[in-house]
Amino acid sequence: MSLKARAREKVERAGISNYSFDHDVLVMCGVRYTLAACSCGEPDCDGVRLERSPGMPHHILQ
Repeated sequence: MSLKARAREKVERAGISNYSFDHDVLVMCGVRYTLAACSCGEPDCDGVRLERSPGMPHHILQ
């Protein structure tokens, strides 16, 4: 199973329906998360880690 499929399953299992993917980046409530494989070995681990992506710089127009 791909990381994207695992992330989709994780988000839906948490009851979140308002999300999308921008290529391989998960977007929830305007916050972007990169997907990474998790190898912690915990019995309940789903094998995917969501890492918050750095925000886009905000430019102030004057």
